[in-house]
Amino acid sequence: MPHTASAPDARPLVVQLDGGLLASSLRWEMIMLYLRRHFLLALLLPWWRCLGQRRFDQRLAGAVEFDPAALPYDRPLLARLAQQRAQGRQLVLATTAARHHADAIASHLPLFDLVLDHADTPRLDARFGAQGYDQHRPARPFWGAALLRAMRPHQWLKNLLVFVPMLAGHALNGAALLQSALAFVAFSLCASSAYLLNDAVDAADDRRHPSKHKRPIAAGTLPLPVALAASALLAPLSLALCAWRDPLLLLVMLVYFVTTVAYSLRLKRLLMVDIVTLAILYSLRILGGGASTHIEPSFWLLTFSFFLFLSLALLKRHSELFNLQQQGKEQTHGRGYTTADKTPVGIMGLNSGFLSVLIFMLYFNSERVLTLYRHPALLMGIVPLLVFWLGRLWILSFRGEVNEDPLLYVSRDGVSLVIMAACAALVAAASY
Repeated sequence: MPHTASAPDARPLVVQLDGGLLASSLRWEMIMLYLRRHFLLALLLPWWRCLGQRRFDQRLAGAVEFDPAALPYDRPLLARLAQQRAQGRQLVLATTAARHHADAIASHLPLFDLVLDHADTPRLDARFGAQGYDQHRPARPFWGAALLRAMRPHQWLKNLLVFVPMLAGHALNGAALLQSALAFVAFSLCASSAYLLNDAVDAADDRRHPSKHKRPIAAGTLPLPVALAASALLAPLSLALCAWRDPLLLLVMLVYFVTTVAYSLRLKRLLMVDIVTLAILYSLRILGGGASTHIEPSFWLLTFSFFLFLSLALLKRHSELFNLQQQGKEQTHGRGYTTADKTPVGIMGLNSGFLSVLIFMLYFNSERVLTLYRHPALLMGIVPLLVFWLGRLWILSFRGEVNEDPLLYVSRDGVSLVIMAACAALVAAASY
């Protein structure tokens, strides 16, 4: 008997836009785009919401233009829908969001025969009959693991900088260790809050990035409302912990939090402002450690750390521009750089790095060295190690081999770990 293809299902298939076709909420996607572009007008959103859901969506649709290609579609579902469409089945897109945006998505995805908005969807039975249509009801996995991943616990390594004042001041005691550990927890909570906000704001750009598209919010595995709620919870928890410990630590954390939010919403899109801000955020961690332990970081430490972290921030941008150029692109999404800026960024980064080495050498002439170290001349051994380490990192960056945050790269790089161990041994030998 010859094989015959099965007849297509005559019943229309109704696919919900939010949580169905999209692994996210279109309304929340629009809200984040609005906040990104009109943050100073954010107070209009509650007022619009008081006018009713439909008016809210209409106002939001009029204020924000979006790219349908930058949304987190359920790719396996799209493949199944294309197969159903090829078999002749009628596909219906249903949404409670603005009709304008739903029509734009339907035009981008030539799959749907009909689009129904919030006024039509309650009357599906009347349109197709009680048993005359099917609905796609996707099962979404629990978002707990995605939330933890979006908090980026691996980035907490940067917060180990809060221990620097304790180590630099030779305050190696249980009280200072406990106070620094508390600052570490507070900075980690605040940083995770900022990462969640940053990823929520940047979701559209991240989906165009070769690696960042896998981030939970960009991929749609972490719902935007959950991410924003977690962000809004973690930041106050961090500030409360600082207030309980010390008002000075609270002040540093407030500055860190405000700067981080400003960076996420605006500053990271400004040429060079983003790099200077990153260097300041690193230095604020050292200040936070000093505030928690009441050990004042020296002028030398703060100056050295600022230029060192400025070099690492420039290295991060240089590596991103190198990879962008390798991909044949010229402009970064959501950033103020083009591939033409790669050379000046590299020059500034090299100069900043070796300037930090010069500051470290001048530190030997300070009275503080004679007070803290019995054999300060041994510290000179750190200078060639720093020169080698920074020079190697920058050469690797020019080769395109530093493809992540420099501090995270260093934490996995065997050569860097050996150099840090050698520097620590020289500091210990100079102290005793």
